[in-house]
Amino acid sequence: MQTLKNTVSDQNMRYPVERLGDPEKLLFIDIETTGLSPANSQIYLIGCLYIKNGTWRTVQFFADNTDEEEAILYSFYNFALPFDTLITFNGNRFDIPFLQERLNRYDFLFDLDNYSGVDIYRRLRPYKALFALPDMKQKTIEGFLDINRDDEKSGSELIKVYLDYTERPSEFALNLLLQHNYDDICGMKSILPMLAYSDLFNGEIKAEKAVRNNYKDYNGYLRSELIIEFSFPVTLPKNVSAGFTDCYLMAGGNRGKLRVSMFTGTLKFFYPNYKDYYFLPDEDRAIHKSVGTYVDKDRRIQATASNCYAKKKGVFLPEWDEIVTPVFYENYKDNTMYFELGENIRNDPSIFTKYASHIMETIMKEA
Repeated sequence: MQTLKNTVSDQNMRYPVERLGDPEKLLFIDIETTGLSPANSQIYLIGCLYIKNGTWRTVQFFADNTDEEEAILYSFYNFALPFDTLITFNGNRFDIPFLQERLNRYDFLFDLDNYSGVDIYRRLRPYKALFALPDMKQKTIEGFLDINRDDEKSGSELIKVYLDYTERPSEFALNLLLQHNYDDICGMKSILPMLAYSDLFNGEIKAEKAVRNNYKDYNGYLRSELIIEFSFPVTLPKNVSAGFTDCYLMAGGNRGKLRVSMFTGTLKFFYPNYKDYYFLPDEDRAIHKSVGTYVDKDRRIQATASNCYAKKKGVFLPEWDEIVTPVFYENYKDNTMYFELGENIRNDPSIFTKYASHIMETIMKEA
């Protein structure tokens, strides 16, 4: 068994790692195995990245042969005890359950569920469309950030290299195995700035300006839109944009802008308790029965859910959940809802912050 240690430069570290927890309690881990199933495969290398006294460091526990798996697991077990948060890339699906099963095989009383966990892949996966990437592999994300790595092999390609190494050890093979693991654990640190996108889409924004803008669409018709400018506490590593229908997002650095088309005209507010209302066909509106009793019977009918409405003329913004109430529709059971952009809304920055978060969430659902 070999234990290899290195220090790592924190150059280009642009994400506040304290957002993940106490920096010196964070442990980045990556394992290398002889197969995909912990039932019939083994761990031959465990790589760890951590911070000690403000310096990034790595330690790698390497099994020179398959008989040393228990030894590297024991070394990892003792090393990991002081930490409280495990950071992985797709570790919730692979590294953690594989590691736990192999620990259990040797009767280590070590439950990884006692640690908090940050799976970088899980946090970034919902935003794949935003990055326009073919997949969400760690190497692909590193490429998105223009990060170069020395290793060019995949974990599966290195299985044969390791098995050959156990029969015929060589420095060349050892370096291949260690380099891949080293680049994986250091790569996790390098792609941490990508978590800023997750932070951005989870409501950590502040609307600073909201203005109405008039423009002509492709057909030459005059239309209006609301432009919301906002800021957020982390820095995006690259500018991004996304949109659907009449909503569009642009973001870069620690600032963003949303453009949302406005509806100007008449919409309907549907009363929920339609059995308490009459519908007046001549006036195309519903009124409560307490008032409707004074209307001639031939000018009123029992309201239904689809015609129990009052009309409202004004300027409205779309929403897909009831973020701002009351809610208006063009037609009964439409998916798109609207709220009126009244004076009370225009003077409340907190509403625009909440609305901006809602629009961004909807854009990612539709992207």
